[in-house]
Amino acid sequence: MPDPSEVAAQYIEQLVDDLGIGDLSQLAHHAALTREEAAKGAATVLGFAGPDLEETLCELGAHSLVDDIAERPPHHWGRLHTQAVRAALYLCLADLADALIDASESTPTPLRWRNGAQQGQVSAETCISGVKRHILVDRAEALPPPDMPIWSHPDVAPVQFTWRWQLRPGTSERNTHNCGTFPTPFAARHAAECAVTAMASGRCDL
Repeated sequence: MPDPSEVAAQYIEQLVDDLGIGDLSQLAHHAALTREEAAKGAATVLGFAGPDLEETLCELGAHSLVDDIAERPPHHWGRLHTQAVRAALYLCLADLADALIDASESTPTPLRWRNGAQQGQVSAETCISGVKRHILVDRAEALPPPDMPIWSHPDVAPVQFTWRWQLRPGTSERNTHNCGTFPTPFAARHAAECAVTAMASGRCDL
């Protein structure tokens, strides 16, 4: 039976390949495709077009192709431009599909989260092996601005923080275990729920 990740990648390639220039550029805009992601796609395309091309020249050519993609309107894209954008979308959408598959295949214990004082901060309590556990999800650290999309999205705020979940093993213990970091509050909550499930089944302990 095919691996779910491989099946998802095949469907993504079929979906992207079926798009015309207008729909392709719109998907790249909405996916907030960055220059780094586009450069990976361009390098893949140039690598197939010129298998004997030196790595340094391939990298320079990829960045030059990305600059051209950013400057040209989609209806002026050539074959290499569209192939590079498609290859970049294959990669970033496949990464997203893998994350969704991982989340869907895990069966974490749902926790009743309560909102905290800061945006995204939540807390929950659970009982494992007769011990009350307190769990908190909050900001871990500020990050430098990420790579911006090729096309400006002033309405899309860059991710500025990573997130972690914290667990105090017992009500009488002052030590806190920090686990993370994660790119979003949802990812940190999901990881905490998976950890609680594993602890409750005896597969791990903190």
